[in-house]
Amino acid sequence: MKAPRTLILGFIVALGLTACGDDKTTDTAGQGAAPSDTLRVGVLGLPAMLGNPFASLNAPTIYTWSAVFDGLTYINSDGQLEPWLATSWKSINSNTWQFTLRDDVTFSNGERFTSDAVVNVVDYLMSPEAATGSVGQMLNTLAGARAIDDYTVEITTSVPSILFPREAASLRMVAPNHWRKLGREGFAREPHGTGPFKVVAWEPAVVRLEAFEESWRPPYFKKLEVYAVPEQQQRVQGVISGRLDIILGAIPDLMMELEAAGHTWVRTQGGGIYLFSLILNPEHPAFGPENEPLTDVRVRRAMNYAIDREAFIKVLLSGTTTAPSQPVTPDAFGFNPDLEPYPYDPERAKALLAEAGYPDGFDLVFEVVPGTSIPNGPAIYQKMAEDLRVIGIQLELKTFALPQYFNAVHTGEFKGQGFMMDFPIAPQMDALRGMRLHSCLWKTPWLCRADDQALIDTAMAEPDLDRREALTKDLMRRYHEQAYMLYLYNRVDYYGVRAGLEGFEAPGLFIRYDTIRKTEKGLN
Repeated sequence: MKAPRTLILGFIVALGLTACGDDKTTDTAGQGAAPSDTLRVGVLGLPAMLGNPFASLNAPTIYTWSAVFDGLTYINSDGQLEPWLATSWKSINSNTWQFTLRDDVTFSNGERFTSDAVVNVVDYLMSPEAATGSVGQMLNTLAGARAIDDYTVEITTSVPSILFPREAASLRMVAPNHWRKLGREGFAREPHGTGPFKVVAWEPAVVRLEAFEESWRPPYFKKLEVYAVPEQQQRVQGVISGRLDIILGAIPDLMMELEAAGHTWVRTQGGGIYLFSLILNPEHPAFGPENEPLTDVRVRRAMNYAIDREAFIKVLLSGTTTAPSQPVTPDAFGFNPDLEPYPYDPERAKALLAEAGYPDGFDLVFEVVPGTSIPNGPAIYQKMAEDLRVIGIQLELKTFALPQYFNAVHTGEFKGQGFMMDFPIAPQMDALRGMRLHSCLWKTPWLCRADDQALIDTAMAEPDLDRREALTKDLMRRYHEQAYMLYLYNRVDYYGVRAGLEGFEAPGLFIRYDTIRKTEKGLN
């Protein structure tokens, strides 16, 4: 089994974002083997916001969008920064970066890619309208952009950002005149980017695309069909039967079934960790008396000592990942190698609870989205609840729908004391990226400590790279010692590739559709 280290971005995303759960999904994807010029991909769900690339940075939407849109830069499967639509860049001052752009790129509607496209995107991301999307929130330090000439552009940030060229991987370019003419909603229905494919039709359970042969990275296949197939078993069987060529997301046991049938499965790690966020901010709308025990660091440490991570990683994830020692994975800039994961020690956990004044434990409610992209999520949650019961904490798991989840993240309308999510760092692979969610920087923060925020602000504004790394490592130690979250495991994603294909890559969830091709033997 090939297992390249790849970057994974991300939020927890539920299955079936759109009308992807009806029977038409299976029927449409099950019409027999694809024509030789068509690549068929099975995903959890299609983009809820259609072709608006600024609505999300996460799976499963990026699986479709990476066929259409490109960023200024690119983070490869080794975590290295590469030129993409920008060929080079340099720092003008602590708050300004100058990018030189490719001069031979066009959008799929025929518009030329120039500095105007970059200025258009930055202007939009600074607008109030963009504040509702993930990209605008994550790049909220953008302060402006100006064209020096057609292929040179300056981008300014409100604070120094020494790693901004890595953040520029999230600046996905849209055809500027088309965007201005149609607006966000109209463009989403008729998107045009610089990627290898262009959208032909949006359907409830499939997006149909055709090759953009004038793309600066043209594809091998003439057509691409991205199907919403919510059930993992259906996706795996789709590859085995020849109805699908590539599938994104399934548990290891099912992927081993795929391998036994002669196909390939790829494990990608990096880009964040899975965790339960705790609502610790007294100013948060959901904070109440039930949250009080969690404000004691001894209680939070006790909960982390109570979780037997190695057991569920071995049994439920086939040993394909590891327990985290801090909010980020070892390939992140700012990872602190001196930290160790919380060991499984229920007796120590009980002692800490008694010391904190809770010898008999207490009740908690955590919220989860059913059918999320976390492999074997329900079983892992139940195992965690069982572990906590051993030390006297009675954890009730409540489910809520994905739209409610996203609304609660933004508005604070949670019904429990914690909720499942991740600490994302892709595509930048910078430990501070996730701090935009897990700190006072979020507009309705569930975690907000003045002393932590001072260190975060200092680290983000530090212009010296070595000093910034040292400050970030200090911050990782603080988050580890304060046990602000319940750590589960370093994120891992699984992809299935049908025999006869080669060139599949998914750094940062960004599918390299232009590198996928048939082998000499061809598809079975």
